[in-house]
Amino acid sequence: MGASDNQDGIEDWVVEICKGLGLPVTDGDSDFFEAGGTSLTAMRLIGKAEETYGEDALPPDDLYAQSSLRDIAAAIRRNGSLASAGGER
Repeated sequence: MGASDNQDGIEDWVVEICKGLGLPVTDGDSDFFEAGGTSLTAMRLIGKAEETYGEDALPPDDLYAQSSLRDIAAAIRRNGSLASAGGER
């Protein structure tokens, strides 16, 4: 497993949150919806992303458009305020 895009730990965070939501995911290649993610678990994931990475860190359109955990992490990386604010809240 390479950590090329995961040095910031966001992908690991997404995997752990999804596991906490009861989804049988293993890594960034897992797909949120194929693992059993529903609109309710999607809203929970979005809420946790906003709590941790700032408002609009994970827009629903991004989650529904590309739902591999690696793509979800990339969306948070793009949209999260912690990424653009250098870690400040």
